[in-house]
Amino acid sequence: MQAEKIIKNDIEILPIIASKVEDIWSLVHFMIAEALVYSGRYAEPEDIKQLLLSGDNQLFLIFGSEEGDTNKVYGVVTTRIFENPNFKELQGLICTGKKMNLWEEKLINTLETFAKVNDCKKFKAYMRPGYKKVMSKYGYKQRHIEFEKELN
Repeated sequence: MQAEKIIKNDIEILPIIASKVEDIWSLVHFMIAEALVYSGRYAEPEDIKQLLLSGDNQLFLIFGSEEGDTNKVYGVVTTRIFENPNFKELQGLICTGKKMNLWEEKLINTLETFAKVNDCKKFKAYMRPGYKKVMSKYGYKQRHIEFEKELN
């Protein structure tokens, strides 16, 4: 049996404040556009950009280096803080990228910390079914299954 190769990496999850969204938009636009296709095109990339610029949504850039590759964008996440009548919750809306195994734990930790700092009692993520295997490792439970039908 062959041992699993350890990949050395220095990948960080960077929260991007609203005033800096324009500065990095060219790095994340294509990833957000691709994620929106998989999400049923509920918005255009420009709509997401406006939500980020207004501060209604938050942007996290997954950025770093791995084994010789430097200054690379590995992924992007958008969230929003939703105020329920009884408590606030952080909602993960877009999560997309490459080599998730290199950054998934840092991402979960960063988002949970961000939620706590913003007085959120829960963190919910709206994700495709394939993310179940990742999220369950970190104690997340599947509460609902979403069914969708396009109406003519």
